[in-house]
Amino acid sequence: MVTAGVVLALWRRAFDGGVIAVQQFVTDLLPLILLFAVSVTGVLLSVSSRWLHGYHYGFLSQFHAVTVILTLIYLPFGKFFHIFQRPAQLGVDFYRRQGVESGQATCVRCGQGFGSRLHVADLKAVEAKLGIDFRLGAQGHYQDVCPPCRRKNLGLVQDSLWQHGPRLDANEEVHTSGAATR
Repeated sequence: MVTAGVVLALWRRAFDGGVIAVQQFVTDLLPLILLFAVSVTGVLLSVSSRWLHGYHYGFLSQFHAVTVILTLIYLPFGKFFHIFQRPAQLGVDFYRRQGVESGQATCVRCGQGFGSRLHVADLKAVEAKLGIDFRLGAQGHYQDVCPPCRRKNLGLVQDSLWQHGPRLDANEEVHTSGAATR
């Protein structure tokens, strides 16, 4: 069925003037050629094992593996990626709707809303599972701070370093580049 569908699509792309005018090899023909190669080499494997008693099965299996690998390498750059992209897009839309229902998270610094509570809670859970500790002590968690306040905090810390200089332990020394090392 796949081989027949690919042949019909290639036939249309070869003889339909409107399609010929706008088609490109890499985006329109190459996916069909790769799909044709995968399906034909797969059929040849069945033919070799059933009717030819395994004649050249080793070569055909390697050739089929190469065509499948080339197709998988091409997958993220072509139209085949829609097979994965569309379900992922539906998942993101579902997650976004759930986030709206969970309410908005508010920044601990400025009090403005910046994202869904569900998303912030999920980020905290993933970071905890990865062993990343972004707790800010009594002030809360880094994920509870909105992006504009994060940038402001970074600017304040950098300004403090410029005004007061780097704080060094007894075992550290400052090099001419200004970086502290141990």
